[in-house]
Amino acid sequence: MSASPQEIMTAKLFFNAAFPTMQVLLDDDPKLHEKFQHFRGTVQFGAKNGGDLLCCHLIFHDGTVKVVQGPLENADLSLTFSEVKKMNTLLKGGLALPSIKGKLSMLPPVLSVLLGLKIMTKANDKLKNDAEKALKVKSSLYMITRALSQYNKLGAPDMQAFCRRQPDRIYQFRVEHEGDPAYIACYFRVKAGQSKSGHGIYTRRSPFVLFRFLSIDGALKVLGKECEFVEGVEKGYVETVGSPEYACYLNDYMALLQGMLT
Repeated sequence: MSASPQEIMTAKLFFNAAFPTMQVLLDDDPKLHEKFQHFRGTVQFGAKNGGDLLCCHLIFHDGTVKVVQGPLENADLSLTFSEVKKMNTLLKGGLALPSIKGKLSMLPPVLSVLLGLKIMTKANDKLKNDAEKALKVKSSLYMITRALSQYNKLGAPDMQAFCRRQPDRIYQFRVEHEGDPAYIACYFRVKAGQSKSGHGIYTRRSPFVLFRFLSIDGALKVLGKECEFVEGVEKGYVETVGSPEYACYLNDYMALLQGMLT
């Protein structure tokens, strides 16, 4: 059975936006960093869709991971779901099992990094320490800024219209922590219909809108949906500098994408 356009869009957002966030886990999670420090291999991950295969493949090499769209002939390990809906269910934290082919010895570490992505949906009160809190915030912001750009590139009509009507603009996200004004930073850039995301502070242009989170805990409350964005502004968890109108527009898209991916 073929997947709906919404299911396909959700799957592609996982492949293009959530999966690249695995690199944050390999860099910042001590257990995963150690586990993948000398790990090498290729993994194909996807689902059948009618007569086609909707998939990507992951290339692990000594602590790095590269996500490439499409199949890979002779992948070391292949995880294939019978339909896209089941794959999305697993990626959102539900139960679904793929067929598994290849080097089964690779399965435990690969599953550990896939499960590691669940840090972004883990309840705030279940986070064990400050390191986990920072990891959730960093992963979530890197994922959502990438998802904003990919949603445009994957052809969502409303997002494409939003990007087309803007000149060169930077939406900057910053999280302050212990005196560091850019402890976590990333951005979303739009320019006449084109878009890209990046890590760090964009230095060649002042932000059109700056989302400034005053602390890790404040960012968690907003990103973890403990409060609405407007309430977060009122309580001092986050402030916006720049166009309030476009800050609201972008927040609406962020909420939409979070809903699709969780």
